[in-house]
Amino acid sequence: MLRIRVYAPPLGDHSPIDDEGFVELPEASTLNQLFKLLRIPLRQGAVLFCMVNYERSRLSRVLSDGDTVSFISLLAGG
Repeated sequence: MLRIRVYAPPLGDHSPIDDEGFVELPEASTLNQLFKLLRIPLRQGAVLFCMVNYERSRLSRVLSDGDTVSFISLLAGG
């Protein structure tokens, strides 16, 4: 199992994220599988782009144990 730190966008299902901000995924999971687990809508405006370890990444990226995933959203406040 992989343990991934997630900074999730406001839309989606946050229930898979534990109290410490981590999600557990099977080995060789991709960023797209994390999107599906969190039920993040891929429609325009929900998520502008996502980052793995503070680098912009594609949905096909295979995640590694200890990665940090964050999302940049047009719905972010300021």
